[in-house]
Amino acid sequence: MIRLFLFVALILSIHQVFSQETLLNNKIQGISISYFGEGLTHYGIKIGTEYSLKITNKTKIKRNSKEIPKRKEHFLTGNIGSYIHKRNHVGLFINSEIGYRKTRNKGFKYEFLIGIGYLHTFLQGDTYTVSDNGDVEKVNLAGQSNLMIPLSFGLGYDFNLHHKKPFSLYLKPGFFIQYPYNHALVIRPTIDLGLFYYFNK
Repeated sequence: MIRLFLFVALILSIHQVFSQETLLNNKIQGISISYFGEGLTHYGIKIGTEYSLKITNKTKIKRNSKEIPKRKEHFLTGNIGSYIHKRNHVGLFINSEIGYRKTRNKGFKYEFLIGIGYLHTFLQGDTYTVSDNGDVEKVNLAGQSNLMIPLSFGLGYDFNLHHKKPFSLYLKPGFFIQYPYNHALVIRPTIDLGLFYYFNK
């Protein structure tokens, strides 16, 4: 699990991404903040950023000479977050995703993301353990280290493309795989509702 954490940390530390078609070459695109719901109702927060791999801007000219802009993007994300599952556990996570996004002429966008990360869960309430000689001891910060594999589909509106405003809004329903969980794995549905603020736009 330590190797996984170091791998994710390495991804999040990338500051140079090379592409001939990148709009903001070798720069962080911006920062996002969102409501992150695990199990849809277990509330939390997520903060992230994006690194562009490739941005392709195209303009379609209609018969009436009206210009229709379109944008396709391949990108990496880096995220940290937390959620609270009441009377069960608190989750803290760090992850990275690779995504594809398409933005239509009016600013409406959709995207697909898949990633890998590290999740640590802390049990709520007092936790105790019994030693081999029968002594009962309290366990501080009892919890578990987990592999986290998030997958999501996003819908939103980019105010930059059509209105030249430096932000976009998005809704990302999805899920993440948590492993191990009771000697197996569990799939946890998620909802991600937030705002992305662009730098230098």
